[in-house]
Amino acid sequence: MIIHPPTLFLGFASTIIPFAYALSGIMQKDFTNWLKPVLPWALFSGFILGTGILMGGAWAYEALSFGGYWAWDPVENMSLVPWIVLVAGIHTNLVAKSTGFSVGATMSLYFLSFILVVYSSFLTRSGILGDSSAHAFTQMGLEWQLVIFCSIVSIIPLAYFISRYKLIPQKESEEQFHSREFWMFIGSLVLLFSALLISFTTSIPVYNKILDQFGKLLNISMESWHRSPPLEPITHHNQYQLWIGVLVAVLSSVSIYLRYLGDRSLKLGKPFLIRVSLSLVIAFILSWISLYSFEKLHWSHLVLLVAAWFAICSSALYLIHSIRFNPMQSALVCSHGGFGILLLGVLFTGINKRIISTNEFAQRDLLENWSEDDISKHLTLIKNEKMFMNGYWVNYSSDTFINKSRIYELDFWKEDSLNNKTEAFKLHPEVQYDNKLTKVAAANPSTKHYLNRDVFSLIAQIPQTQTDVEAAKQAEDSLKYELYFCKLKDTIYTKNHFIILDSILNDFSAKDFEFKSGDQKIQFQLKIKNLEDKESKTASPGILFRQNLVYKFPFQLDEYRVRIQIPDTVYELVNPKWEDIKFEKLSLKKGQQAPIGEGKFLKLNTISRDIDPEIYVPKDDEIAVSAEIEFHDGTNQVLLKPIYLIKGNQIVSMPVSAIHPGITLRFSKINPQTEEMGFEYSIHPNLNTLKLPILVAENAARNDFIVIQVIEFPWINLVWFGSILMLSGMLLASYTKRKNKRDAL
Repeated sequence: MIIHPPTLFLGFASTIIPFAYALSGIMQKDFTNWLKPVLPWALFSGFILGTGILMGGAWAYEALSFGGYWAWDPVENMSLVPWIVLVAGIHTNLVAKSTGFSVGATMSLYFLSFILVVYSSFLTRSGILGDSSAHAFTQMGLEWQLVIFCSIVSIIPLAYFISRYKLIPQKESEEQFHSREFWMFIGSLVLLFSALLISFTTSIPVYNKILDQFGKLLNISMESWHRSPPLEPITHHNQYQLWIGVLVAVLSSVSIYLRYLGDRSLKLGKPFLIRVSLSLVIAFILSWISLYSFEKLHWSHLVLLVAAWFAICSSALYLIHSIRFNPMQSALVCSHGGFGILLLGVLFTGINKRIISTNEFAQRDLLENWSEDDISKHLTLIKNEKMFMNGYWVNYSSDTFINKSRIYELDFWKEDSLNNKTEAFKLHPEVQYDNKLTKVAAANPSTKHYLNRDVFSLIAQIPQTQTDVEAAKQAEDSLKYELYFCKLKDTIYTKNHFIILDSILNDFSAKDFEFKSGDQKIQFQLKIKNLEDKESKTASPGILFRQNLVYKFPFQLDEYRVRIQIPDTVYELVNPKWEDIKFEKLSLKKGQQAPIGEGKFLKLNTISRDIDPEIYVPKDDEIAVSAEIEFHDGTNQVLLKPIYLIKGNQIVSMPVSAIHPGITLRFSKINPQTEEMGFEYSIHPNLNTLKLPILVAENAARNDFIVIQVIEFPWINLVWFGSILMLSGMLLASYTKRKNKRDAL
């Protein structure tokens, strides 16, 4: 994506060079001398613009969610149309340079290619497309500037062309029917017709806008005159462009065997007929063999299949027939043969595209409120539960949140009759959130590439709680928690489950959470069993206390639709309110320790004026002293940092508490003469002896599933190879023309 826009914009900008050559020629009344120097530039422009379009298709296939490389999006269309017109202009340019025919047509097509580039900018930047395109910008206030610019680049060449049309050289005789220039001109007209068809449909919002402007002038509503864009743009465009592809393939296959100005001796003689017939026979044979790759084929697709093979075979035979290596002939073969391979790839990929993410028998109870069509295209996966789909086993093994994306790991494999894995790979589709991480902005696919096919995967749905913040809040608010109290090793009975408090931990880790020194943590290790199950599941909810903050770490057992959390009231059970605590006094010197009960002792490690800013930030008129106390209860130990604060004549003792082991401690006195520090402490009951609160909700929505769509694209590499070959022919031709020009100097 990084290189696609600049390449495309370079291609757009480069179309001004043929435009400028044509305009300068007609302005200076020099109608022929510009035809030769413009050709390398036009070929280069066709190569760059075509490469930008190809990059866009590849990026859409790899990164967007519609499942393909071309969706006939309005902005895609209006980048393709100038390229089609430019290619038509290149062919008439070759005719004009070699024969003197089609000079006016070449000028017109070069003018039109740049005008369409400017028109494309208007469609994209004006906001007139609204939501009809994935590429359209919102309204930017540039509408009239773009209209004026488009009008200028249209009116100036049109005015010159009309006023000097009679001065443009015209051949006295018409092109001969059996000449190359005749069929190349017909091919250029076919390409122009293709561009007009695409432009007409794409410009429907523009027509409606123009009608509305007239309606405002006449003070009437023009909505009844509005045209509606096609509901199925892919089907709409394909049904017309299919025949364009057939005509271009056939014309390119035949015309390469013809000569400019006709073949004076042979005309359409034996060599021509032999080569064309041989190409056609081989094309029919290969088409017949190819039929076995299709389950069903419409007759129009069969015609396109034959035409594609005809283009490939004629190009190959032409290359074989050319005894000596000729760069221009190689360029011709690359471009025409590449176009045939591209058509072949489009057919194989488009018709044989197979949605393999389906298991209707297993999915009907999993996909609620989905249509039959959706069920036949999607597969619901439960985490770590494998599911079978057409030919593959698939398992949703994990998901990871990185930056703004949630990346899923899907394991695919095939098994033989002995249940041995014969093919295995991983895919990592992802969903991307907006910059504020409040909602899902896009779904990015992941693809496994093979030589003869691609396996394309996409996340079609994730749990609602992960879709956006508001949905997560609504889901949390909908939970119906019941409060239970339980001692260590005791069992509590809920409506549908029984739960055992197996152990209590004072430390735990949490994914994507940064713990700090002084955090006080509690985690319950629970065993949960459904009343109907024999085996129990484990759950480990946690809670963390940091100064005045509380962080909860609920645990959800999706299989049972149970969500468990520890309420913050657990803190009050372990550490009563300060006013209810009975303190005992203790004096310690630095490094001294003193027993405070059986197996328990306090040790004063250090005294410091350096106060942790996360605990307290003294003001300028305050003096704060912190003590580091080490508390042992025989099993556990904890560091406490009470603060002794002097505010003028007032002494403030800021107590601290620990949960595990339970203690409250405050720094109450400093004796500078004896260097003894006075402390007050209170020991609290151990967590293991208390009845602890547990919140249990048994109506939690599942969060351990995703819905995927997986598509198999057979022979999609033919699309990329054919496109690259076609564009390479343009680049080779441009280089050869430029080199020949340098050699002639």
